[in-house]
Amino acid sequence: MVVRPDTGSTETTLAHSDLEGTAHILKCLGHPTRLQILDFLDRAEEATVTEIYEAVGVSQPVASQHLTTMWDKGILVRRRDGVNVYYRIGDPRARTVLDCVRGGDC
Repeated sequence: MVVRPDTGSTETTLAHSDLEGTAHILKCLGHPTRLQILDFLDRAEEATVTEIYEAVGVSQPVASQHLTTMWDKGILVRRRDGVNVYYRIGDPRARTVLDCVRGGDC
């Protein structure tokens, strides 16, 4: 917490690690298709690649590329069940970003 001498008010400053992590999430989610996928997964809780690309309206390769990017960054988690791979949101900060976008508070 920082006290501003000119006003006497206190401010909470973000730690460097918080800034890095948040910037990481925002950069990755700064693509419309990724936000659509995130929105779908937030409502569906968990879905296969097929369910995702059909819901979002993109081709399977495009969906897979975006899913892999978000998985690599730790935003999504996945689990395999037979031949299917299921994705879900794994980083709660992604839901915070999504709530911000939905509410227009960004």
